[in-house]
Amino acid sequence: MPGTIAAIIITILFFQSALKAKKNPVNMAAVGFLAFFIPALLWTYFITPGLKDTLTHDPSNTLLKFSANYAYVLLGTSCATWVWFKIFKTEKTF
Repeated sequence: MPGTIAAIIITILFFQSALKAKKNPVNMAAVGFLAFFIPALLWTYFITPGLKDTLTHDPSNTLLKFSANYAYVLLGTSCATWVWFKIFKTEKTF
């Protein structure tokens, strides 16, 4: 659920920023969604199973439990934020 909410917010942010920048909003919204989704998906398939396996051996580790369940949201949001800055904040200062 947090991943879905983050993906919706990021897609809307990219859409609105594209409108202000006079770019194609649908394409930019898709770029924003994919910038979130691809890293989150890769994290979920390659990293999370190892974390959850470790968690079965130490169920009291709260930080590991948080990482196993929600780190993909932080990673996807970080990547989407980086892409947003690369696309929309390209002002040259001299």
